[in-house]
Amino acid sequence: MCRHRGTILPIFPSGRGVGKLKCLILNYLEMETNEMTPEQSLQVISDAIAKSRKDFERNAGTPMILWGAIVLVFSVVIWLLLRTTDNLLWNFLWFGIPLTGWPLSHIYLKDKEIKGARNFVNDTIGQIWIGYGIFALLTAGALSFIAAEYIGVITMTLLGYAAAMTGMVLKNRFITIGGFITGIGGVVALCMFRTCDVTLAFSVASVVSLILPGIMMNRNNR
Repeated sequence: MCRHRGTILPIFPSGRGVGKLKCLILNYLEMETNEMTPEQSLQVISDAIAKSRKDFERNAGTPMILWGAIVLVFSVVIWLLLRTTDNLLWNFLWFGIPLTGWPLSHIYLKDKEIKGARNFVNDTIGQIWIGYGIFALLTAGALSFIAAEYIGVITMTLLGYAAAMTGMVLKNRFITIGGFITGIGGVVALCMFRTCDVTLAFSVASVVSLILPGIMMNRNNR
């Protein structure tokens, strides 16, 4: 007989030592678990977070490219319309980005959904972009009645913030730097260019913050 966690396990003679071996293995596993040091526990947590980052990067490339392409198309179209007509009402087309992006991403990406349990990285990055979407819509809605010409630059600055935070969570320098370039670039563009050209700067931001990082993620995870 042997004990494992207070339970008596029988060792049958006919088992030719198999029962004894099983008992030793169970006791060894219990000892390993109980003797895990704080450093080992932290290492287990660190490994789990690192795996979450890798899993996210493996699946996030295509969504970033899709959203980047949508932002790119809308910003170029709005820039062309503003430049040719000087009618600021075309700024209302910015609301077409979420109205187009959400259904398209649902249709195109439903078979590419990240499978498996939710984890810290998925939840954190998801909350960052949900926050970006809420602030961008609220800001655009308010500015549409006050100064519609600033919708693009404010949304661009918020995009840079969300991208930089995503890069920090993933520990991806390329995404982080791209996010800072986008955010700072939005303010610089507002000071240096006329209103419609600021809109064109947003198209460049979509490439730097979304499309290029998405392409790099897909390449690194082939």
